[in-house]
Amino acid sequence: MRGTAGKIVYETLKSYGVTCLFGMEDPIHIFHAVDRAFTRIVTVRDEKHAAIMAHGYAQATGRPGVCTSTFGPGATNLITGLLEAQRSSVPVIALVQDHALKMKDRHASSALDHVAAMAPYVKQAIRIDLPEQAGDIIRKAFRLATTGRPGPVAVICPSDVLATETEAATHAEAAYLGFPANRVRAAADATAAAVALLVQAERPVLVAGGGSIISGATAEIVALAERLGAPVVTTMTGRGAIPDSHPLAAGPLGSTTGGRLGRGRVANTVLAEADVVLMMGTRTGQICYSDWTLPGPNTRVIHLDIDPAEIGRNFSTDVALVGDVRETLKDILALARVEAPRRPEGRVATLRQQWQDDFSPFGSSDQQPIRPERLLREISATVDSATLVVTDASYITGWAMSHIDVVAPGRFILSPRGTGGIGWSLPAAIGAKLGDPSRKVVCVTGDGAFGYVMNELETAARYGVEVLVVVFNNGTLGFQRHWEEKAMGRYLECDFLDVDYAEVGRALKCGGERVRDPAAVAAALARGMATKGPYVVDVVIDPNATAPIVGMERGIAAGDAH
Repeated sequence: MRGTAGKIVYETLKSYGVTCLFGMEDPIHIFHAVDRAFTRIVTVRDEKHAAIMAHGYAQATGRPGVCTSTFGPGATNLITGLLEAQRSSVPVIALVQDHALKMKDRHASSALDHVAAMAPYVKQAIRIDLPEQAGDIIRKAFRLATTGRPGPVAVICPSDVLATETEAATHAEAAYLGFPANRVRAAADATAAAVALLVQAERPVLVAGGGSIISGATAEIVALAERLGAPVVTTMTGRGAIPDSHPLAAGPLGSTTGGRLGRGRVANTVLAEADVVLMMGTRTGQICYSDWTLPGPNTRVIHLDIDPAEIGRNFSTDVALVGDVRETLKDILALARVEAPRRPEGRVATLRQQWQDDFSPFGSSDQQPIRPERLLREISATVDSATLVVTDASYITGWAMSHIDVVAPGRFILSPRGTGGIGWSLPAAIGAKLGDPSRKVVCVTGDGAFGYVMNELETAARYGVEVLVVVFNNGTLGFQRHWEEKAMGRYLECDFLDVDYAEVGRALKCGGERVRDPAAVAAALARGMATKGPYVVDVVIDPNATAPIVGMERGIAAGDAH
């Protein structure tokens, strides 16, 4: 087609099915070409949040999300969100306006070498130097973002290039509409070696990482677990690989969920007892693998990942499987024949019951301020298979991953585990809901994290985004406070004023209410879910309650006070 390069860029995006552009209307030559009957322009309050919204959109839709910014500080604002997408293997395409090429190296206002600035945080940063390149560059961005280990790509868009008339193709490449694209299988000899280890194992365990969810491998994971009689433990981003109701589901592993009140106790014990472990789509990070002490040194390890750089990074690996999780598991299932599958359900059930016995008094507590475990139990009772739970980092991650039941296989809980940075959940929830309006979206955040992003409540209200925001309001930076108390014997400047975030929500044109009585939580959540538009439930919780982090439990008795 013929048009400005900006129009070529947009028409190419449209051919890929891009239904939202998150940003502040730069690059202007792209925005002014938008077919608003097809693509929604979502103007944000901070470009960082645009990148996070695009991340949430991508995870909810299975297609790359697109965010935008102006040059200079607008571009650098994107970086935190792009870094999370990079570490979480999520395809986000950032369109960054640049100065006209004739202004390079002249100290133009807010000038920046955008390629150099953004390159460390994306798979590749590409500049459109010629107008006729516009369509090809966008196609390249989609190929890069969706293939191999998915991730973000930055496209730098000089204003004079985008304003220039040209002739260029705007078609999409069908193979790269979604992710992961170009799935590859592990080598046949490595697959056979993995099967030999698994079928001979006495205590095999499957570890499902975030790559398992990206791959859509939940059915294959459950089938292999049932055939081998192997418990399934997950990383935090792997939550959803198996529903918690399944007798082989051992829950999320690691130090963040492995404390006395954490479901991760079960997963950590099962993994410690394993003689063979199949790790699937996992970067083997510090927190989920308990400072790399689990699995133990005598456990045989099979590692399956799309990225060969991750295999053997932290554990001595007996069998390396480089490939897509779903497709490689299909090959494993075709070979794995067992005469009499072992049945470890009794062991898993015993461990789960022991955890429930310790957790239940807190999950049913009538204490005020409200115990977070009670609030999580009420949220867990509210969600169903059509719900997407979006959590923030820090304590909220441990609480949500441990105490909200996964009710159906698939993508159920989103969390910023790539970097663990707070101030993520609200924009991610907005992006996810705009990407897939059919799903109910619950944003779970602490008051510290919410302070980073609550300006986007106005964005949610402006676009009528139906998202339920539950603020765990303990009036303090909980993790920091409790860590300082543990390490130093006291804490300094961690506490906040008593802020009613429901009132803040109402000021920003959202619905909302504050809850102090645990008996009132369920009704408040129901009202929020039934509201047309964003709704904030501000719940006052115990400031002394800790997440189920190993080594962080302190003063968890119901009457404890600071």
